[in-house]
Amino acid sequence: MEHILQWAQHYGVFGLMVISFIESIGSPILPDLILIPMALAEPAKALYFAGIATVASVFGGTLGYGIGKKIGISAAQRLMPARYYNFIQNLFTKYGGWATFIGAITPIPYKFVCITAGTFRVNKAIFLGASFLGRAKRFLLEGACIYYGPQALVFLRRYDYHIIFLPVIVVLTGGAIVYAMKYHKAPKVSPANVFLSYGTKK
Repeated sequence: MEHILQWAQHYGVFGLMVISFIESIGSPILPDLILIPMALAEPAKALYFAGIATVASVFGGTLGYGIGKKIGISAAQRLMPARYYNFIQNLFTKYGGWATFIGAITPIPYKFVCITAGTFRVNKAIFLGASFLGRAKRFLLEGACIYYGPQALVFLRRYDYHIIFLPVIVVLTGGAIVYAMKYHKAPKVSPANVFLSYGTKK
């Protein structure tokens, strides 16, 4: 793993993109290990690096989603540790597709969240919106703290940082709903797919 980190650091932005992308599929290396040193080395580009990590991570997440959709629940259960799958499954059962956001900001490997979202066949627009918000909240917060330095810490202490993301959440949620209503065709319901489609109805 150390050699992969050295390789990624050597290639800079490209290395950050690769690590962020594959972490959403199966890599155990966290993008933070590349993002934070790069941002500290060039604080003026911290937000740029954070944006790169966010976008690459979400693109990788779509592949993880596709893998989960293809392999199904039984294969996903064998693929990931039971403690992770059971917890994520409960999130999707309770919150539907927006459980992706919760999973994206927790210590749970993001790849497991994406694969499970695919097995539940959650609405793709909601998955993308929730993934973007979750990844942005993690990486852009790190980038902002480095870019703005002590001023960012003072601002975050004064204002709940959830409020900072509220306008973005409202806009993307509205866009996801409009997209889903316009382009998403409801699948034919059968006893075999009721469980899988449950997460799309939240």
